[in-house]
Amino acid sequence: MNKIIFLVFILLASCQCQDKKDNKTKQKTTAETVAPLEIVADGKLKILHLSGTPYERGVQHGRLLKDEIKTVTDSLLADIGRTTKEEPLTFIKRFLSKTNFVSSMKKWTPNLLEEIKGISDGSGIPHEIIFMHQLGDEFFFSTKYLFAHKCSSIGINKSNSHPTLAAQNMDIPTYFHGYQTVMNFTDETGKELMILTIPGHIGITGMNNSNVSINCNILMQLNSQSKGLPVSSIVRGVLDKNEYSEAINWIKTVKHASGQNYLIGGLHQVTSLESSANSIEEFKPYEEANFTYHTNHPLSNNDYSNWYLEALEENGFTLFDTKGFCQRLPSFEKRFNKENNEFGIEEIKEVLSSKDHDGYDVLSNTYTYASVIYVLSENPQFLIAPGKPHETAYIELKF
Repeated sequence: MNKIIFLVFILLASCQCQDKKDNKTKQKTTAETVAPLEIVADGKLKILHLSGTPYERGVQHGRLLKDEIKTVTDSLLADIGRTTKEEPLTFIKRFLSKTNFVSSMKKWTPNLLEEIKGISDGSGIPHEIIFMHQLGDEFFFSTKYLFAHKCSSIGINKSNSHPTLAAQNMDIPTYFHGYQTVMNFTDETGKELMILTIPGHIGITGMNNSNVSINCNILMQLNSQSKGLPVSSIVRGVLDKNEYSEAINWIKTVKHASGQNYLIGGLHQVTSLESSANSIEEFKPYEEANFTYHTNHPLSNNDYSNWYLEALEENGFTLFDTKGFCQRLPSFEKRFNKENNEFGIEEIKEVLSSKDHDGYDVLSNTYTYASVIYVLSENPQFLIAPGKPHETAYIELKF
């Protein structure tokens, strides 16, 4: 009898060990599984359908777009070399050693560090290059390149005639163009996310099916800091939230590395927050406005950097002159105002496709990577034109 009991005990222990082994094998297999890649819009847009843990999603992303990530990061390195006149890897090492973004990410968005590691491991691109790839806005602040971006955003509160709408032309360096990509995945809490990105990047704008969205406009004139949370991490941190109020409270709590306007959308409204190292201020076109918009010029936040004020003085300008620097702002003002405050998706498409005057500073311009419209409702919609909207049609990606 004792012999039989002993044999049963050995058999059970063996099964438990095998279960643990199978679980480890399953976890390893999940991380190594390549997620599906969908190509739509006549080949103009890639959609990554990712799954698993943050690290596993990163590995899938890296493997699926390995060639594209190599191309865009090579272009990034070349741009760093041209801009800084330094050997790119030398600059990156020095830049990362003088900043402390990792500590803020560990505090506020630790999962993104795992995702970035996964992208590096999956693509075979060194981690420091992939990490630098996430810091486009922070790089611009380090070089003090005032005309870094030309992004334009608009948000419209829910009304009786339409749901809440948030939209943007995302304008970024042209060497990223041709690689328009959307990441789609369900996170650990069950939320589904749609994120516009660049191969190898964690995200530049997006929404989730809990009706939280974020659009971004760089504000080079405002104070930045060598610590705090980078813009890409703030984008993903907002999309991690389950509701609008949670996203607003969070973005007002974190420390910001770069000057940026964040247009945060929810089921009932959109709020525009001009954020800098020392201040966060809401912008409204007028007090009772049921809409908001933004380009790349501070309209309510006065936390100006010393270098910007000195640059204005050296060139004979005052702060009063700066509003006239932007020709995209008048494109919004003439369409959306106290007299004309009822509009929907078609009006948003029209303004984001506009080229209102001669010159380069128009809404749909050379730098426009993609145009997105987020419909925040009981049936949320993600609309995207993968290119300049005056040339490229919008399509809907289904949640």
